[in-house]
Amino acid sequence: MEDLISVIVPVYRVEKYIIDCVRSIIHQTYTNLQIILVDDGSDDNCPGLCDKFALDDSRIEVIHKKNGGLSSARNAGIERAYGAWILFVDSDDFIAVNMIEKLADIVDKTGADIAVCDYEQIPEGRKFDIIRREEVDEVKVLGTFDAEARFYEPGRMGQCMVAWNKLYRKNLFDKEGIPVRYPVGKIFEDGFTTYKLVYNASKVAFTDEVLYFYRQRGDSIMSRNGGRNYAAAQEAGIGKLDFFRGRGEMELFKMQLNSEIHNCIHFYEAASEKEDKHNIRQWFKVLYWDYFRNEKWPFGKRVRMRAFELGYLPYKIVSSFEGLYNRL
Repeated sequence: MEDLISVIVPVYRVEKYIIDCVRSIIHQTYTNLQIILVDDGSDDNCPGLCDKFALDDSRIEVIHKKNGGLSSARNAGIERAYGAWILFVDSDDFIAVNMIEKLADIVDKTGADIAVCDYEQIPEGRKFDIIRREEVDEVKVLGTFDAEARFYEPGRMGQCMVAWNKLYRKNLFDKEGIPVRYPVGKIFEDGFTTYKLVYNASKVAFTDEVLYFYRQRGDSIMSRNGGRNYAAAQEAGIGKLDFFRGRGEMELFKMQLNSEIHNCIHFYEAASEKEDKHNIRQWFKVLYWDYFRNEKWPFGKRVRMRAFELGYLPYKIVSSFEGLYNRL
């Protein structure tokens, strides 16, 4: 494939990491790139570094904008992109030197609208290097339903949901005149968006080859907003429920509802503040009364969910009894 690929890099307060990130992109074995660095009003040395990168490499364009958050920066990059394909790289991460070539080759051979690779979480101090990993030849190509269902396979949610380990056909962001953009002012923005892009795709190709290196920083957005994560997960998850139900995708709807209930109970058990526990209980009541009780479920699951709706103690008692019954 020789299509132009637009690489969008939102940049904000990452002067310790931005050089590694950009180096990993400019050294790609696939060279027909438009590299868009979106300076999201960063108040460190990032704006100057971005301008220097642009002077050194004609493929690099810089957008300087008022701070609006990660979603706003990604959206600005989408509006500037004129490639046939889009790839996102977060500015504190880096990618394998053959990532774009590999994903481009996959979509070229399979006709997929999205190619997805695996990723590795790396320590904060890890530096970019050009050593290639062992290549994985197997590629799984899935239709829309199966690609959406993959979100719910054990251990697959992270690979499926995040924005940055994927090569997207650009028209997925504006299919049939309906724009798909990242929600400004929200954390957990990928949870609001990625499934819509997958739904717009006729085929999605997956490789388990590790081509993206994700740096988990202690001061990341998700870390700073740990207490609010459940609220973002609730809003995104209910939006996904309504999306599938509104399109008559009831199997996917029930998969998402199962996942949503699991997340809700997990957040409740992890919460330490009384107010958080109360808010999460209200989230569950919405799930139970507006979604769960209207569908057919196995008797045991209906009893457990009704018990949790009444309180955590009844839920634990019922779950313990059911666990004992299953062992016997």
